[in-house]
Amino acid sequence: MQIQLFFAANIVFITVSLFGAIIKWCYRPKAYNEHFERLFPAQFFVGLLFFMQIFELIYLFELENVKALRFANAFSLLFTPPLMLVICRKVFFPKKGSTNVEKILFLPSLLVLVIFFLRVTNSITFTPQGRIAVIILTFLIFLVFFALTIQMAVRIKRVSRGVDEFEYADVKDFYRSFPNYVFRLPTLLCIILAVNYLCDDPWVKFSTDIILTIITVLFVVFTLDPWHEIEFIKEKRVYNDVVESVAAKSKHRLSDSRYEQLRDNLLKLFNEKEIFLTPHLSLEVLLKELSTNRNYLCETIARSGYKSFYDMVNSYRVKYAIRLIKEEPNSKMLDIAFRSGFASPASMNKAFVQQGVPAPSQHREQ
Repeated sequence: MQIQLFFAANIVFITVSLFGAIIKWCYRPKAYNEHFERLFPAQFFVGLLFFMQIFELIYLFELENVKALRFANAFSLLFTPPLMLVICRKVFFPKKGSTNVEKILFLPSLLVLVIFFLRVTNSITFTPQGRIAVIILTFLIFLVFFALTIQMAVRIKRVSRGVDEFEYADVKDFYRSFPNYVFRLPTLLCIILAVNYLCDDPWVKFSTDIILTIITVLFVVFTLDPWHEIEFIKEKRVYNDVVESVAAKSKHRLSDSRYEQLRDNLLKLFNEKEIFLTPHLSLEVLLKELSTNRNYLCETIARSGYKSFYDMVNSYRVKYAIRLIKEEPNSKMLDIAFRSGFASPASMNKAFVQQGVPAPSQHREQ
């Protein structure tokens, strides 16, 4: 019964991982074809992380072999942390790092894993001292990766703190909210794998397989679509506070002539250049375009009749989406939403409600 349980947990983990690899490498949403590499910057390495779990087959076919268990545990400990580092860098810091550095990260792990593999196949044997030395060496390599993982988590958290979520046209923008929810994940996985490696016990391996299967499923589902709709109640409260604060502070600091100048330039950006169609349009972009400061721009937006930057952008996007729906009644809502600058059909529907207009489907019916 124990062997059956170990087999079931491991085969499920391997199957889910391979399925995740197929999705990450083959799933290409049509609406994002032209922007796929930008929206999914680490797809190859996420798929590679999942695919490499195929090495667990050595343990799966030799569940009662202590050497096979040690090999599987060492593989997870040596390759998961560096792959996660590469994934995090490509997602959150795509302009930093190099391919050569990534290759160097994997060299020590690969060398030690080869030693474990040769031992599993009985090509080499260890003396008691040699066995202890390899185990310690493996854990020391892991500790280096673990330190880098903690450093990466701190960097991600620092960056996420420096981003004002509510400057963006979609407060649920995937890459602005995602860091707040995943920056602990690499560190947590490292701890789980370290415990699994140090215990070197089939039951601990069984528990680890179940935990990793659940995490893999949740991760694949959550990142299947970068605009996955999630309710952030706390963020909504903060957003409301920001809107009220801006409204309260937006007194007439600008002279009428300066306001009219800024307003005309702002309307030119929206009406002629259609800047609202830019994905992930932020307040910072407008500040650079208009060569002004945040307070003046917020006042200009407020005096122009909008509650906030978010309200102004969505007002234009909603009008543009309605025009597309009427001109192209056979187009999919996903395509309409993306072309109108929205992150997803869900965020488009929400914007329609906030603007007090009928839902997109009602416009299509009309």
